[in-house]
Amino acid sequence: MNAFETIIVRAEQCNDISELKQLHHEVAFLLSSFSISFSRIFEVYDALCMCHDTLMKQALLLAEREVDRKGIGKKPSSFCWFVMGSSGRKEPTIWTDQDNGVIFSCLCSEKEDCYVYMREYARMGVLFLNEIGYPYCTGHVMATNKRWLKEANDWGEQIDKYVQNEHIDDIRYLSMLVDMRPIYGEYSLVIQLKETLYKKIATTFSLRNRMIDSVRIPFVPIGPFGRVYVERWGEKSGMIDIKQGGYVPLNHMLKWVAVQKQFIDAHSTFERLTRWRAKNGCSQRLFERMEEALETFLYFRLRCSLEGNNLVIHHLSKEEKQRLKRALTVVKKVQRYARKWV
Repeated sequence: MNAFETIIVRAEQCNDISELKQLHHEVAFLLSSFSISFSRIFEVYDALCMCHDTLMKQALLLAEREVDRKGIGKKPSSFCWFVMGSSGRKEPTIWTDQDNGVIFSCLCSEKEDCYVYMREYARMGVLFLNEIGYPYCTGHVMATNKRWLKEANDWGEQIDKYVQNEHIDDIRYLSMLVDMRPIYGEYSLVIQLKETLYKKIATTFSLRNRMIDSVRIPFVPIGPFGRVYVERWGEKSGMIDIKQGGYVPLNHMLKWVAVQKQFIDAHSTFERLTRWRAKNGCSQRLFERMEEALETFLYFRLRCSLEGNNLVIHHLSKEEKQRLKRALTVVKKVQRYARKWV
C-alpha cells in the first residue's frame, strides 16, 4: 500500500484544487491496477478511506482559507465537518458522492454572524469537494442543506425532535447520523454529539421496531434452496444489486447493535462486528460467517464501482458464486434473528 501513502503525502502538501482532482484520479487508476482479493479487502478499504479523508480535508482547508480571505460573517470558535454513509463507515467506493454535515460552537450573541460565515464555508466546501471528484448528493445530504449545518445546541434540539417524532424520515436521518465520523476541525464537537445521539436512541425503546424494520424489510435475492434471484428484464437483466440485497441489511443490523451497546468509536461495519463478538454478542462461528459475508459484499461493491455496473452473476467464477450464496444466506439469518440481536 506504499503507493497510497505517497498519494496521501502529496495531497497533504497540495494547495490547488485541480491538483487534488488529479490525485483523486490517480487513486482510481492505482486501485484499478491492483489484484483485489477477498482476504485483503479490509486492508484495501482502509487505504482507500485514508486517501479519501486526506483529499477531503485538504479541500476543506482550502475552502476555509478562501472564506477567511473574503471576510464574510464571523468565524466560530470551533467547528467540525463530518461524513456519513459509506464514508462515515470507512467503506467508501472510489467515486463516492458527498454525505456530509457541519457542527459549530460559538457565543450565543455571535450565533447569527457565525451562521453567515458557516453557510458560506459550507457552500465553498461542498463546491470544492465536487470539483475534486466527490459528486453532489442527489438527496441533498450536504452541509449546504440547513438540516445538516447547525450550531451545537441547535443540533441537540434537532436530534430530540427526530427521536420524539419517529416519522419515517426522522428514522432515516437518525440512521444517517449514527454513522457520522469527524474529518476536519474540532473532532470533540462531533464525538460529544454522537454520544448524545447514541444514548437517546438506545433509551427510546419505541424506536426499536423501526430499527428492526430497517434490517428485515430489504429483499435478499436468494431462495430457500440457494438459488440467487437476478433481474430478469431490461438493461439489468442477469444482475443483482449487491448493496441493497446484501450489504445494507447486514450493516444496518450491526449499526443498531453498535447503538444499543454504545460502540461509539466503532465506525466501520467490521469494527462493530468485532466489538460485538468481544462482548460475547455472537458465537465465534457466527462471527466468522458474518465476517466472510462482509468481505464478500465489500469486495463486490468495490469491483462494481470500478467496472461501473451492478453484479453480473454469469461473469463470476465458481468460487465467487459460492461465496455470494453463503453471504446472502447469512443475511437471511440476520433478518430472521434481528429482533433477538438488536
